[in-house]
Amino acid sequence: IVDPSIERPTVDAFEDYEPQWNWMPRISFSFPISDEALFFAHYDVLTQRPRGNIFANPSIYYFFDNVSGTINNPNLKPEQTIDYEVGFQQKLTNTSSLKLVAFYREQRGMLQIFRFNGAYPKDYTSFNNIDFGTVKGFTIQYDLRRTGNVALQAFYTLQFADATGSSETTT
Repeated sequence: IVDPSIERPTVDAFEDYEPQWNWMPRISFSFPISDEALFFAHYDVLTQRPRGNIFANPSIYYFFDNVSGTINNPNLKPEQTIDYEVGFQQKLTNTSSLKLVAFYREQRGMLQIFRFNGAYPKDYTSFNNIDFGTVKGFTIQYDLRRTGNVALQAFYTLQFADATGSSETTT
């Protein structure tokens, strides 16, 4: 809402940030297949507030016609990561084991630069929760417990990541 005598936003043009309630279940289980093998899996949901671009300076909106560049968005929602993992661990000897793990991770509501066209009084660039990404992969792990003076852990991970941007300002 704009005061026609000064053509600047009034207090009625702003709204309070609505508190966000996030449900973040974590389910994990493992069970032995035998005395030498173990199966495990987990499902995990994590959320966090965006780390930047959320502070609003009222003077930016008051002098909006003179502002250029990117404007922060104080109404950003939390970013969400959903993680799935299944694995199998096998004892090879009394001091060594082999672990195979497959995982899938989905990232939603990540920040991305966004152009607001048709906004009043002019178009502007800000941030929005429109980016996403997925990561799929597997890990092979070899553990050798202390045998004499030697202990060893070796990992190999292969993952494939797909997303719309590598940062908040790229697409």
